[in-house]
Amino acid sequence: MARHVYKITSKKLPRFRFMAMSKLIGLIAFAFVFMITVYAMHEMHITGNYDSLPQLIISAFGFASIYSGFYLTMAKVEHVEEERTLREKELAHLKKAKNKDEEEIQDKRTEIEQLKQNINDTISQSTQNLL
Repeated sequence: MARHVYKITSKKLPRFRFMAMSKLIGLIAFAFVFMITVYAMHEMHITGNYDSLPQLIISAFGFASIYSGFYLTMAKVEHVEEERTLREKELAHLKKAKNKDEEEIQDKRTEIEQLKQNINDTISQSTQNLL
C-alpha cells in the first residue's frame, strides 16, 4: 500500500470575494433605506398623516444619487488603475526584451505618468465636488 505525502506549499490561495466592497455597501445601505421607507409609510398610513411623505421620497432619491456618484467615481479610478498596471507590465516586458527601443520605452513611461495624473485628477475632482 503506497502512502502519498503531500507537501504543503507556501503559495497563496486566491481569495474568494463574495462581492465587491462598494457593491456590498450599496446593497446594505439600500436595504436599510428600504426598511425605513416601508416603516415610515406604514406609520403614515396608521396615523393618517402624510405630511412627511415628500421629505421621505426626496431623501431616498438623494441617497441613491450620492451612492451612484460614489460608485461611478470608484469604477473610473479602478479602470484607470488597471490601465496603468497594464502599461507598467508592458514597460517591464520591453525592458527585459533583447531589442530595447528607447523611444517605445519612453512612450510607455509617458503613458504611465499620464494615467497616474488622471487618477490624481479624478480623486481631487471628486473630493472638490463633495465640498
